[in-house]
Amino acid sequence: MKSGPGSITLLEGDSSWVPTEASYETRVTITGETTFVEDGEIIFDGAGLRLTTVGAGVIEPSAEEGTLRGAVNWQVEGTGRLSGATGLVSANFEFHPERGSAADYHIVRLYLP
Repeated sequence: MKSGPGSITLLEGDSSWVPTEASYETRVTITGETTFVEDGEIIFDGAGLRLTTVGAGVIEPSAEEGTLRGAVNWQVEGTGRLSGATGLVSANFEFHPERGSAADYHIVRLYLP
């Protein structure tokens, strides 16, 4: 999976280091009929978060015809200027296979060193 730039909204904490955009690149491995694992990296300006799936993600048909819905949780490890940071990311998404497009929303709880 590879995203284009997405926007960032800080819900809580110090905004002095928060970039305005992020993108990510991951590798998805299907592990069952509705499960997967995914690893990769979210990339910011001068920093990154390495992603490792916690348990398994889920993807399944949604109530909207031709659309799949899913969710995954990742453990993160900071790189670059976020080196030493740890935390969790929860992602919720919808995927439109026929269009080859998706909408993805992430909530990050990040602990800085």
